[in-house]
Amino acid sequence: MAGFANLPISRKLLAAFAAVIAVIFVSSAILYSRLRVIESAKKQLIHTTEVLDTVQDALEAMLDQQIGVRGYLLTADETFLEPYHSGGHAFTAALRKLKELASDNPAQQSRLGELNDLANKWRSEVAEPRIAMMASPVSREGVRALEQSRASKPFMDLIRGKLTEIDGAERDLLSKRSVVQAQAFTTAYIFTMAGGAISLIVALLMGFLLTRSITVPITRMTGAMVALAKGDTKVEVPGHERRDEIGSMAAAIQIFRDSIIERQKAQAELAQVNRAATMGQLTASIAHEVNQPITGAAVNADAALNLLNADPPDVERVRLIVSQIADDARRAGTVLHRIRAMFRKDIPRKDRFNINEAILEVISLAQTEIVRNNVSLRTQLKENLPLIEGERIQLQQVLMNLILNAIEAMSALDRGERELQICTKADLEQSVLVMVRDTGPGLDCTTAERLFQPFYTTKRDGMGMGLAICRSIIEAHGGRLWVTSNEPHGATFQFAIPRR
Repeated sequence: MAGFANLPISRKLLAAFAAVIAVIFVSSAILYSRLRVIESAKKQLIHTTEVLDTVQDALEAMLDQQIGVRGYLLTADETFLEPYHSGGHAFTAALRKLKELASDNPAQQSRLGELNDLANKWRSEVAEPRIAMMASPVSREGVRALEQSRASKPFMDLIRGKLTEIDGAERDLLSKRSVVQAQAFTTAYIFTMAGGAISLIVALLMGFLLTRSITVPITRMTGAMVALAKGDTKVEVPGHERRDEIGSMAAAIQIFRDSIIERQKAQAELAQVNRAATMGQLTASIAHEVNQPITGAAVNADAALNLLNADPPDVERVRLIVSQIADDARRAGTVLHRIRAMFRKDIPRKDRFNINEAILEVISLAQTEIVRNNVSLRTQLKENLPLIEGERIQLQQVLMNLILNAIEAMSALDRGERELQICTKADLEQSVLVMVRDTGPGLDCTTAERLFQPFYTTKRDGMGMGLAICRSIIEAHGGRLWVTSNEPHGATFQFAIPRR
């Protein structure tokens, strides 16, 4: 089985075809030989039947001669001599035909010779002398008396006996040839059924082997490729140890899998660098988010100390203030957890989550930057959206990039309203749609698509990697990212993530 599996596919198919053809050839050869036996037996049966019919013709011709002679001898009517003469000619013709038909049978040739001798002796010693004696009135009565005494019967009995012997020999041959034909029919039937059954078994066996060695591995590799296309790099590629075309395909898929893993690692490194650069732009916002709960905790701690120093101490109010200090500490911890998650270099892990909650977390981190740049934020987050499956931090990175790009684009405006709008909804293609709309200067339609190309930037100090990374992240989630221009100015960046 292992040797067969390592054969090239062309040789596997050739071996399967050759096995089926060999079985068909052997069974066909045996069937052909049996058909030849049947055909030969059929011809011999026809030949024997013709011999029997000719023997019957000879017997009837001999009887015509006997009846003709007897009628003439008893009635002296010469019309009875006509059957005698025609019967003689018919007997001679039948005897000649029998000798031709039995030319390959010495025993029958001997019997036919004896029959001819008996017939000639009957004509020369009985028929012809008595017909001649009927010409004389003196001997006519004696001939009639002799015929009535049936003195010629022994001759006719010998002739009939010889014809019966010839007939019996031919019937024996007919019986034997019938048996041969029946046996040939039986053998042909058996080998036809057996050949068909063996051909079917061999075909099924070769089909099973081909399925095991070709179809099943290809199906498994297809499953591995589908899993790789979905981003599952943990899938094992089967068959890479084989030495046939399947092994070559598996090795190619293995290389493809390794390249995807390397690309994901590189993409993760680049995305982490991009997150760090993005978070660098949020330094003021982060400081504000962390400072607020810390300042609140400090103020509440001072108030609690004052209440404890009072006489008598106000324990209930102190308890309430301590509870507020705990809330401030948890709030600071939550902010730090979000910041750490954005900086962390973890292996991407897909979860099911609510996109609206992820958007609100990003907005909270960017809130100070929004306020500092005098940007008005409006959100239209559709309720009861279906959960999406993806890497939460990566998608939040995309949102953060789009929000900061919008703020930066609007900060260049000297006048006019700076409005940032974030919307979510479910579209008709079974996807969740996120839109980030700004009222900035807008985009040049001829260069809009180039924004997503690596190292292309419209910023003076930009790297040109932010939007390229964003698009690769969205596409890795099975979605798409695009941009459109607003009227009269501004731009809308949108991405759609399929529902899971």
